[in-house]
This record gives sequence, structure tokens and C-alpha cells, in this order.
Amino acid sequence: MMSHTLRQNLLLPTVTLHDPRTHLRRLPPAYSPAQTPYSREKDFAPQLRYQLELPIKPKLRPCKVIFVGDCAVGKTAMVNRFCYDKFQSNYKATIGVDFELENFSILGHNFSLEMWDTAGQERFKCIAGAYYRNASVIVAAYDMSKRESLEAAKKWLSSALNYNTAQKPLVFLVGTKADLLTKEEFMRMERIAGVAAADLKAEFWSVSARSGYKITEFFQRLAALAFEAAVQQQLKALQATATEQTTQTQEKSHKFDLRNFFGSRSDKQKSGCAC
Repeated sequence: MMSHTLRQNLLLPTVTLHDPRTHLRRLPPAYSPAQTPYSREKDFAPQLRYQLELPIKPKLRPCKVIFVGDCAVGKTAMVNRFCYDKFQSNYKATIGVDFELENFSILGHNFSLEMWDTAGQERFKCIAGAYYRNASVIVAAYDMSKRESLEAAKKWLSSALNYNTAQKPLVFLVGTKADLLTKEEFMRMERIAGVAAADLKAEFWSVSARSGYKITEFFQRLAALAFEAAVQQQLKALQATATEQTTQTQEKSHKFDLRNFFGSRSDKQKSGCAC
């Protein structure tokens, strides 16, 4: 006799649950829509959605994201809070580089973030520099409770940008440990960070890995903007290829073979035809 539980399992359809953290159908808003160099729209552009519905799908490579900033500002804590939803107060300093991979589903397309958490100690700067190249996104982190770490973040960002002169990565300036500040201190640091971000042409965020404040929203925004940039880049490459192929076809159809022309004239003269 088939058990009741087994009959239920056979009859019930399999339901695939999407992780709301990594399943995106709309463009997440900026932390401060009035202070971002990137899209301020409430959704992905209609043209982007239309292009993604075409038969030719863009092939998206994993997006390289590097985290830079002083030691102990909370880079590792940010990544671990998002990837594993956990926080430890006694993180050990990163030696060299740590790596995490997070997969997203954006508008039905798979998109991966390769997150490179670099060491914030000067003695590891030469090692970390080797991982800066070919970054699509740079996150410069600073401790909101330590003003000097903001100035250091600018230097770390400048160093990372020097390794990526051939392309223009997305840049984020992120203040961590927001939970350690009073309301007045928090507002003051946000004003300072807003000015710094504008000078750096970066989008700024304030987060807390301990409480989880704005962590998910930040990574969703980062992934969505990186996805949008990657798709646009692929579409431009496809359009350039199509244009090149059209031009080559037109050139071939207009080519005039002089050997054939003079050969036909010679044959006609030999046959006595004057036309």
C-alpha cells in the first residue's frame, strides 16, 4: 500500500524557489539617486529588455569585482554578510587576496560576480596589485568611524584605476560600520562621503555588515549595473560585427575584375564583333 506521504510527493509539482537576493527583474535604485554618476532610472531601459529577447543572446563572462581599502575597514565582512549571511567580529586580516563567486539571475540571464577581496596592508599592496587588472567594478571601502580611512580609500582606488586604464570600471565608494555612529555622526560622514564620491565619479553607499543594513541592496545594485554594462558592451560588439560583415558583402558585390573585362573585349574583337 503506497503511503500517504509518498502519494503526496508524486502528485505535487516540483517548485523551484528563486533566491530574492540574487534573482533580479528590475534595476535596483541607487543609495542616493540624486548623487550617482550611473543610471537614475527605476528600471532597465526598454531597449535593453528588447535586445535580450532577440534570438541572438549575449554571452556574458563573469564580472570581476575588486574590493580595496585599508586593513580592517570591513571588506571581508561585507562580502561574507552577503554571500553567507553571517558576521564575525573577530575577522583575521586578509593575506594577499580572498575570492568569492556569487551567481545572479538578471532578467532571466545568468550572471556571475567574481569578488576579489584584497589585503589592506601596505606590505601586501604589490601582491594585491597583480589582481587589480581587468576589473569591471572597483569597490573602495572605508570605515565611517575613522575619517582617515576615507582618505586612504581614495589612494587605494587611484592605485586600482592605474591598472585599468584600458577600460572604465564602475566605481563605488562604500562606508562600512554605519552601526557604530550616532545619527549626527552618520549624517555628517554621509555629507563628506557624498562630496568625495562626486569628485571620484563614484556611487557612494553606507552599509553595516554587523546589522546587515543595505548590504543586499548594495550588491544587487552593483550586479545590476555591471550586468547592464556587460550587455551593452556585447551588443555593441555584435552590431560592429554585423556592420563589418555588411560592408564586406557590399565591397565584394561592387568589385570589378579588370582581367575579366579586358578578356571579354579581346574575345569579342577576335570574333569580329565591333559592339
